[in-house]
Amino acid sequence: MLTVIVGEKKRPAGAEELRAEVGIDELGMLASTPALFGGTRTFIIVGASAREELLDFADALVASPHAFIFEEEKLLKGPTTALTKAGAAIVESKALKKENRFDPFGAASALANRDRKGLWLALTKALRAGEKAEALGGLLAWKARQMNDAALSRKLTFLYHDSHRGAGDLELLLERFALTL
Repeated sequence: MLTVIVGEKKRPAGAEELRAEVGIDELGMLASTPALFGGTRTFIIVGASAREELLDFADALVASPHAFIFEEEKLLKGPTTALTKAGAAIVESKALKKENRFDPFGAASALANRDRKGLWLALTKALRAGEKAEALGGLLAWKARQMNDAALSRKLTFLYHDSHRGAGDLELLLERFALTL
């Protein structure tokens, strides 16, 4: 059995990765030899479409009792047709785009406008979306330095260090800072 995975890699558990320079003779031996205790084995070959001799050997890999997986970032038309004619299953997996669930600079602009409510809402929305409190604190400290406000910058820096000293959770300290702005 031959499967070609194009795009994001999703390896099955227990698969053995073969070296990119594996020879045709060695691959033929693996394809035709049954496992010692029965069952099937799974082999992964990364970047196989660049080697034409592997594409010519695809018929034997399809007929093998073992599973062979070719991992490819991109697959051109020529290798695709050759693998399809051999009977290989081609699976294209597209990477999912990570959505920005919040505007990271909304909190910074609320700080610049000294908008207490807007800053608190932006912080809570960012924290609910999974943003790290350290990243938000760094963003706010950057904005305070950009505003040339030494007092705000000092407060935000002390918040970060106080949270690591055990004075409280940084998320709560940032919310308290936003509400006392």
